[in-house]
Amino acid sequence: MISRLLLSACRRLAFSGLLVCGSIAVATASGNDDNSKPASTTSSSSSAAVIRGIDVSRWQKEVDWDMVSQSGVAFSFIKATEGDYRQDPFFARNWEETKRHGIKRGAYHFYKPEIPVQRQIDLFTSTVTIEPGDLPPVLDLEVMDRDVTPEQLRQDVRTWLEAVTTHYGVRPIIYTGQNYYRRYLKGHFPEYHFWIARYSDVKPDIHHTDSWMFWQFTDRGSIAGINSAVDINFFAGDFEQLSLLCVPEFTAYSRYDRESPLSQLKHLQPLP
Repeated sequence: MISRLLLSACRRLAFSGLLVCGSIAVATASGNDDNSKPASTTSSSSSAAVIRGIDVSRWQKEVDWDMVSQSGVAFSFIKATEGDYRQDPFFARNWEETKRHGIKRGAYHFYKPEIPVQRQIDLFTSTVTIEPGDLPPVLDLEVMDRDVTPEQLRQDVRTWLEAVTTHYGVRPIIYTGQNYYRRYLKGHFPEYHFWIARYSDVKPDIHHTDSWMFWQFTDRGSIAGINSAVDINFFAGDFEQLSLLCVPEFTAYSRYDRESPLSQLKHLQPLP
């Protein structure tokens, strides 16, 4: 099944101009892409290969990461927390196993608009330790609450994003669905990259000031080592660009270290 999905995706990516083979530090897919430029999807060139990943949570239960690592999966986003009360029971295992098997990893928080934002920040930052080579943290925006206005939602989302940026020293990614994006987020967060869920033959449609880096292509993927359907995602660039998106050496630090990333330099070269 996954081979058929990959072949179909390669065709879509080629016609949509998704694959980027430039010299820029990090690839971005913006709202005004040139859709007329086809791109190679052969595996002979790392700059033209389709970079595929997954995202997992308790719904996938115990994943065999050894088998996953042999299935062409380059990265995985892992659910860490939800609201202010839930840690995913499989997060710790998934977090360690992805690193052990050489799969680039990123942690995400499922946001609940009705819960005070500071409590959600505290839960995520006390749960997740970011290390060099990890993907940026992700804020998962899928649900709305009738007692929260769109303006309040955006204000609280910005509070979460800025607090997490300060804590880890790296700017988070925003995950959302195509419809949620259009209704609540479009054009409001141009400084953040998006990860868009769109189960369609058409790539994500975004505002011209926004950029998307990941496309959740399907929620019905099949991967060896996972005994249930799994979301499959594609990255808007090559493996080198994916690596450049990851946390660099000086910005990654422990959940127990409340210092700014710059101040960490003194630990690497202690003053006399």
